[in-house]
Order: sequence, then structure tokens, then C-alpha cells
Amino acid sequence: MKKMILSIAIILVTAGLAAPSAMARSGRGGAMSHRPSVEMRGPSHGPRVVKPMPPVGGRPAAMHYGMRLASRPSGIVVNFGGISFIYDNGVFYSSIGREFEVVRPSVGMIVPSLPVGHTVMMRNGAKHYVHNGVIYSPMHSNGRVVFRIAGFI
Repeated sequence: MKKMILSIAIILVTAGLAAPSAMARSGRGGAMSHRPSVEMRGPSHGPRVVKPMPPVGGRPAAMHYGMRLASRPSGIVVNFGGISFIYDNGVFYSSIGREFEVVRPSVGMIVPSLPVGHTVMMRNGAKHYVHNGVIYSPMHSNGRVVFRIAGFI
């Protein structure tokens, strides 16, 4: 039984599904300390799990609502409803203390550019764009085309 549990633990660590060692989490060495880390909190507000992820374009490969970054992501500041968000290629972040949490955008937010990898969608005879379930609608502002969050799929 002990051998089976040890084998499963080795498989999980090798596949990156288990939490890295405390040494790698602290950034003081370890095999994974050079990678950016993403802090995830479970719904039970349990202990924090820091899981290094391979970077894609300067951020972890898969971003999910609620995921937190320890450092400020690149991107531009978008103000909406009196709150500042950071917009980086289709991902919206809200600062929480010293961390930046991935949040769902609000309908009505306006961004200057479409995220890479968007698709075209016709809706009521008008062209819209979709990326990660977010619908962007083009509009003109100060002589430029910008994109308004129009809804979600």
C-alpha cells in the first residue's frame, strides 16, 4: 500500500499536479523556482497552493477566473465603474492587495484591441468577435475603432 501511494505521489509531482516543494514556492532554489507562479485558492478558502506554470506570452498558459498572480501583469489599465482593471490580450485582472486576480469582464467595458486568437461571429446582421466566451462589439471612439464587451457565450 505504501509503495502504491508513493508511486501515485511521484506521478502527480512529475505531471505537475501536486504542489511544488516549499523551496520552489519560496523562490530560494529548487528545480522550478525560475518559473512564474500562480496562486490559486479553493472555494473553501483553504491554504494557498502555488503552482508554477510554463509562460506563454509572459503569463501562465491557462488563465481561469479567480487565479492570482504575485506580480503585475503586462497590459493596459482599463477603468470601468470607478474601478481600474488591467487588460492583457483578453484577460482582465483586478488588483487585490499586492496580487492580481483574473476576473470576468463586465458588459460595457471598452478595450482598444482584440485579443489574439479571436473568432468572428455574426449577430443580428452585425460583425462581433469572440474570445474565451467573451463577445466583443466594434465601435468608434475619437476617430478610432475600439471594442466593447457586449456579452458572453
